[in-house]
Amino acid sequence: MKNSFLFKRGKYFHLEFFDENEGKTKRVSTKCTTKGEAIKFLTEYSEKQKAKTLLTPKTLYDFLTEYENYVKQNLTSKYAENVYYSCKELKGYTENIPLRNLTSKALEDFISIASKRSKYAGKQNYNNLRSAFNKAISWGYIETNPFQKIKPPKIPTNNPLFINEQELKLILSNEPNETLRDVYLFAFHTGMRLSEIINVRWNQISLIDRIIQVSNTKEFTTKGKKERVIPINKTLYNMLQSRFPKIISLKKDDLLFTKNGFKFNGNYVSKKFKMAVRTSGINPDLHFHNLRHGFASNLVKNGVSIFIVKELLGHTDVKTTQVYSHLTMDSLKDAVKALEG
Repeated sequence: MKNSFLFKRGKYFHLEFFDENEGKTKRVSTKCTTKGEAIKFLTEYSEKQKAKTLLTPKTLYDFLTEYENYVKQNLTSKYAENVYYSCKELKGYTENIPLRNLTSKALEDFISIASKRSKYAGKQNYNNLRSAFNKAISWGYIETNPFQKIKPPKIPTNNPLFINEQELKLILSNEPNETLRDVYLFAFHTGMRLSEIINVRWNQISLIDRIIQVSNTKEFTTKGKKERVIPINKTLYNMLQSRFPKIISLKKDDLLFTKNGFKFNGNYVSKKFKMAVRTSGINPDLHFHNLRHGFASNLVKNGVSIFIVKELLGHTDVKTTQVYSHLTMDSLKDAVKALEG
């Protein structure tokens, strides 16, 4: 470090030096009371400053743009869309400063503002940007992740909405498109995510073994890259068999569900599902993802272990699956009530 020296003020020694990265003189307290300890602090601090000079210079905006492109090329389109909005909000909040100058305080204020608007927006921005800055470390742009000093915003843990069989029948009766009816039925009986369903191919389905292999391919990666096997029940088996003969010159890698021969757009399927829900006159807050909740809740209500449900849903952590644990308690309460004379 240039022009560095130690001096004592009050109880502690202080270090004054010229910061070449920022082009200005700085002072820091060593919090040491003896000269020997202060010299040791100076040596360690100098090493840290040298490491900083080896970092690749990068502005915040340039890094965020580079990270957006990385996610777009390597991860799912849905995740890339979420990352894009998080990066866009941060760009709109702060100036285009050197990435290494971005402080935890600035990011904490940003997350706080987002959380006041929506707890979910705050948590999503926190998760997306924390991952981004971890990548910045591996790319050699910064030494530490500023999010390490920021607590994640808490979000309400409401029990998930789920669709029961009666509601599913109503929805199916109000969906004029036969293929979409099969998509909804497939989601309810597999618990698969919409992104997985529109990408599933016939070579992932074995009607002989009655299983579906949810796997990663060149075209699609599952959430968390977690693969799993889902058994095919009787209702699902009958639906798949009825679809099979309708496929002319079927190839093993053909998509299971298509719109005029092309892959479904996830947003299109979601909007069509919402239309069927509204037409059915049931809870207007229901979304396509609630079919997945319906699959999980049916399993739990029928006594299936939370740990097995976790594997079928493809959750990485059982804590995610435990949102359904209240259903187990409800079933236990109903069982005890049945004993009342």
